[in-house]
Amino acid sequence: MKTLRYVLLVLVFSGLASAPALAVNNEGAKCTTAGKIVNSSGKKLVCGKVAKTLKWINITAPTTTTTTVAPTTTVATTTTTTTIPASKRKPVVTLMRSYGTAYRSSVSYIVESDKPVDCFTLSRELGEDFVGTRISRIDSIGQPEPHLCVVEVQAIALADGDTREIILAAASTFSIVDRDGNIQTTLLGSPQSIWVTRPVP
Repeated sequence: MKTLRYVLLVLVFSGLASAPALAVNNEGAKCTTAGKIVNSSGKKLVCGKVAKTLKWINITAPTTTTTTVAPTTTVATTTTTTTIPASKRKPVVTLMRSYGTAYRSSVSYIVESDKPVDCFTLSRELGEDFVGTRISRIDSIGQPEPHLCVVEVQAIALADGDTREIILAAASTFSIVDRDGNIQTTLLGSPQSIWVTRPVP
């Protein structure tokens, strides 16, 4: 009986001694069979020779990222230039003063246009085409040239030696008509001032 037990023990230990050690299938670890392919932790490994030693080599295909670039659209813009005939264009009119200072109560302003205008379409009534500060009335509106209107006003300035600012401006209802019948309602340069000093008699 003892002999049988001894024989069994010898067989068991000799079988364990002759069994090869379990290989660890990790990238870079040693392997025993060249060309063998295994899957380990989501990686595909092959047993190959690295520096004369068989090791597991990772042959998993790399993950590729695809980037989609939206196409660029070029939109061509076209600028259209429209030329208005001179006969259809509104005049450009500007208010100016004849001088900066004066020593009498009657003073004048000028309305200048880039086109011939009809100065007699301007009203002499304060509040219609013109408004004034320290102006009692518009005495006259004349037209010495096709492009010029002269507006004579009466300033409110006492003969006491004091200097007063006399202001003429376009009214909200200002309008002037050119020789082609175009109406302009904007008066550039408005308001304008003249400083009046009436000496003591």
